[in-house]
Amino acid sequence: MLRERPQAAAAARSLLAGALPNGAGHGDRVERRAGGFADVPPGGDVHLLSRVLHGGEDGRCREILRHLSAAMPPHADLPAVERLLPDDGSPSLATARDLHVRCTVGGRERTAGYYPRLFADAGPELVGREPLPLDARVRPERRARRTR
Repeated sequence: MLRERPQAAAAARSLLAGALPNGAGHGDRVERRAGGFADVPPGGDVHLLSRVLHGGEDGRCREILRHLSAAMPPHADLPAVERLLPDDGSPSLATARDLHVRCTVGGRERTAGYYPRLFADAGPELVGREPLPLDARVRPERRARRTR
C-alpha cells in the first residue's frame, strides 16, 4: 500500500501504471490511499520514510515516528532515507540542503549521531545504516521490542 498526500498519491497512480516515462507498470500491485501520518493503518511489513524527517522540527518528527511505531507489528521495518550532515564539517550536499529546508519549511538535516536521540522515545530502534548516492543514507529502523 502507498499512503501519501492526495496530490502525490495521484501522481504515483500514473507512474506505477506506466503512463509516465520510465513508469513501472505495477499499478495493479499497489493500493494507493491518500492520508497522513496520524491515520496510518495498522499492520504492514515495511513503512518507508524518504526525505520526510528533515522537513520537520524534532517534536513533529517524534510525533510522526510515534504514529508509525504504533501501527507497526513487531516484525515491521521502518527504513528512513535522509541526507546526513557530516560530523566533521566536511563539504557535503547535505549542508546546502540543510540551509534550504531551514529557510523553506523549518526543518533541518541532521548528523548520523543525532538520529538515535530523535528515535529514542518514539519507538523504532536503529538496526543499521547503508550509504546511498548524493550523501543520503538509509537508516533501517525496526519497531522496538519492549519486554514488560
